[in-house]
Amino acid sequence: MNAKHLNKDKLNLRKWKIGTALVLAASAFGANTIFAEPNEPQHLEPVYHIYHNASYLGAVSDDAPIDDLIDEKLKTTASDYDDLRLAPSEDLIVRTEQAVASNPADDETIISQLDEQLAIQAEAFALRVDNESEVYVKDREAYEETIQLIKETAVSEKELEQFEQQQNETDLPELKAGESRITDISFSQPVNGLSKQIDPKQVMAPDEAAQYVTDELGVDVLVNKAEKALKKMPYETVKKDSEDLYIGETKVSEKGQRGEKAVSYAVREVNGERVGRSETREKILDEPVDKIILEGDKELPGAGTGEFTWPADDGYVSSKKGQRWGRAHKGIDIARPETLDIVAADHGTVTKAGAAGTFGNRVVVDHKNGYETIYAHLSSIDVQVGDKVSPHTKLGNMGTTGRSTGIHLHFELSYEGQDRDPLDYVKK
Repeated sequence: MNAKHLNKDKLNLRKWKIGTALVLAASAFGANTIFAEPNEPQHLEPVYHIYHNASYLGAVSDDAPIDDLIDEKLKTTASDYDDLRLAPSEDLIVRTEQAVASNPADDETIISQLDEQLAIQAEAFALRVDNESEVYVKDREAYEETIQLIKETAVSEKELEQFEQQQNETDLPELKAGESRITDISFSQPVNGLSKQIDPKQVMAPDEAAQYVTDELGVDVLVNKAEKALKKMPYETVKKDSEDLYIGETKVSEKGQRGEKAVSYAVREVNGERVGRSETREKILDEPVDKIILEGDKELPGAGTGEFTWPADDGYVSSKKGQRWGRAHKGIDIARPETLDIVAADHGTVTKAGAAGTFGNRVVVDHKNGYETIYAHLSSIDVQVGDKVSPHTKLGNMGTTGRSTGIHLHFELSYEGQDRDPLDYVKK
């Protein structure tokens, strides 16, 4: 204990000494008071009545031994607890009165009793949980540090500093997307502090006290936060009839575009773990734009136009019409498309749809104007015999059925039964 604390504690001894009014020789405080004869002269001197832990130990004629005893005990205890403010136990009370002096022989016995019973306590600060359990630190400053450390088990030091700063602000700036801030920090049980005397051995450092409160006393740190985030809004797909397209044809006239809104959330955390989140408000920043698909409503013509479109979704010609491997290759092969969609090259009617030997799955379209087209090696077929088709009507998916060396479309074109080179009629 430093000199400043020691001097204060010696001065504070007075609070255990309580003066009383002048009394007659017939004292009510016990056998140590001497009774005088009625006509005998009164010789009154200060007498010090000692009480400890609500028990009366007796009266002594001099308070110096009390001061010396306390001083010695303070010095002895201070050697082990240099950083604590020490004082005699509050259970010690010394009452002073003017009376016939006590017997000096009894003073030593009473002081010895006091020596055995009197404890030196720390003038500490108690951190009380739920008005029951208590943890002790050396002073109010250590108490505040302990509370800070408990909170920091759930939030960062920076977040806590920002939260404390905003307590003095009346108008907080609106959160931006991706930002959050603490709106409240509390404990699962009431926590408060008060000054209290305690055995110095029970005084903890702030970090030890914080860990004890959370781990042993089960105090949880409850944190409420406000958050803001951007959220995409889905667009609707709207289908509309179009008299400009043939039945079975579709066209995207408006690409869909997702909207965006700013959403505010109330977040609940326990010991740094999120346990709940709810929307509090939202603000639409960009409305979504519907995707509009036009569906053909125009009757298909009875015959083709004689103008043919590319029957695949991009791709390249991997094999042309002509002799190949010692035999005639009557059409072209198209490979490596963007998608596997196979479409009709012109208006017409499906006359064949199914498996056909080396062709595998194939579709034949009669264009009712002398032209006929064949689509072979499909992995699947989407049309039936008798279906009317128009350019870009999906017939099936490109595959490798039949006699095929890989995924591709074998495409043939004929006029009046005579094979023609498709590349003379179709361009990518």
